[in-house]
Amino acid sequence: MKTRHLLLAATAACVLGTTDLRAEGLQGRWIIALEAGSTTELGGDAIGAVTGTVLGAPATVDAVSYKKVYAPSFLGQVMIGYGVSPKSEIFVRGMHYKSNATGVQAGTVDGHPLNAFLDPYEEWGVEAGWHWYVAVDRRLKSYFGPTVGARFLNSILGTFTVPELETSILNVPVHGSGTVAVFGADLGFTFDFSKHVFVGMETGIRYQTAPPNPGALPGLQALGSGGQRWTAPVYGSFGVRF
Repeated sequence: MKTRHLLLAATAACVLGTTDLRAEGLQGRWIIALEAGSTTELGGDAIGAVTGTVLGAPATVDAVSYKKVYAPSFLGQVMIGYGVSPKSEIFVRGMHYKSNATGVQAGTVDGHPLNAFLDPYEEWGVEAGWHWYVAVDRRLKSYFGPTVGARFLNSILGTFTVPELETSILNVPVHGSGTVAVFGADLGFTFDFSKHVFVGMETGIRYQTAPPNPGALPGLQALGSGGQRWTAPVYGSFGVRF
């Protein structure tokens, strides 16, 4: 009988402790999280389709997607947020992403293959958004919400070669440096280890507007036209609430 009473008391203490953890909600609490993962290219062209001339010869450049040129690479982020209601928080997030390029065949010059080698893609960014949590009274919390922000892009130069003609054009400006807008949505979950410490996973979708087009290659000025991107980031997080 005594053992049963001890077990009941211990169970009650656990339930009360869990209830205390769950009941606090998000309102008035700060959040700081480190996030690391990668991003997948869903759509958009790193090189725009165009026809014209190169060194007096007819040239055709095919549209080449970001996905074909740039492989997923490391994405690092820092997020700071504040609970504005028991079930929602606003946040700002800083990020950095860099991906090396793979050489691709990008068209023809006078009927001969034209190869393209682009600089790495690199961006710094900032986002602001809102997360609304489902079942916030549980240790495992799922959430979703919109984001908006800006990306600060480095310029991208390209080297274009026609091996059969022993011809190369070096350091062609494909995309200029500049600031572009980004819009998207987040979907994720967190798991509370304690009242203050949590881990999580998040994915989402991002649409990024086009970078500046330098139009610097005579005869193929539209080479850098377009450049909008659709991406899907996926990352894990480790954070604290206080």
